[in-house]
Amino acid sequence: MKYALVLITASVLSSASLAQDQATNFTASDGTRVTLTSGQPAPDRSGPPPAFEQLDRNRDGLISRDEAEGYVPLLNDYDYINFHGKRVTRAVYDQWVQTQGH
Repeated sequence: MKYALVLITASVLSSASLAQDQATNFTASDGTRVTLTSGQPAPDRSGPPPAFEQLDRNRDGLISRDEAEGYVPLLNDYDYINFHGKRVTRAVYDQWVQTQGH
């Protein structure tokens, strides 16, 4: 049973190795060679950020959390870029877009 668990774990880890960036090899106490792969997966490519007007659906000049759902990278950074406020202004959005490399 223990040997099967090691093999299953090794199989799962090796299949995930395409998206990882670091591998460590060691030998288990029973002599089984094990490779542990870890790291960060490649980032998702969501395309260029949309225009502010496309996200500001209610045209109030601010992007709410609900409106930010229209562009996942913005939603992921939402609390960080608005300093835990309730809305993102055009100036803050434009600055954030510049940091995204677009």
